[in-house]
Amino acid sequence: MKISIDRIKKEKEVAMEYEDEQFQDKLTRESSQGPLKLKLVLSLVGNDNIRIKGEIGGVFKLICDRCGDTFLQHKTIELNEIFELTEKELSDRMVDVDSKIKEVVVISFPMKILCNENCKGICLNCGVNLNKEKCKCSSK
Repeated sequence: MKISIDRIKKEKEVAMEYEDEQFQDKLTRESSQGPLKLKLVLSLVGNDNIRIKGEIGGVFKLICDRCGDTFLQHKTIELNEIFELTEKELSDRMVDVDSKIKEVVVISFPMKILCNENCKGICLNCGVNLNKEKCKCSSK
C-alpha cells in the first residue's frame, strides 16, 4: 500500500486499519496464513523520515530450523518505528508502507525458529524426525 507524503503532512497523522490478503507474497522465510490485520498510524518526522506506530496481527506458517516441520504461530507485532524515506519515495511523494512493514515482520521473528523448545531435530545419519519416531540407526 502506498500513501501520499503530502496527505500525511497535511493531516499530521494518518490512521489506517485494513487486512492484507497478499502479504504472504511479500515475505520470504515466514509466510502469513490468511490475511494480516494492520492497525497503523503514520506521521512525518522532519522532512525525510516517517514514523509508523501500531500493530500487525495474523497467523504465520513457519518452518522449524531443527526438524524441518511446518507449523502455525499466531503473532501480534507491536511497532513504533522511524524509517528514513528513500529518494524514490521523496521524489514520488508516496510512501511504500508495505516495504516498511515487511522489514518489521521479518526482524520480529528469532533467527532460529523452533516448532517448540524441546524439538529434537533430525538424526544426522538417517534423517528421521526425532520428534515423530525413534532413530533408525541407533539399533545398529
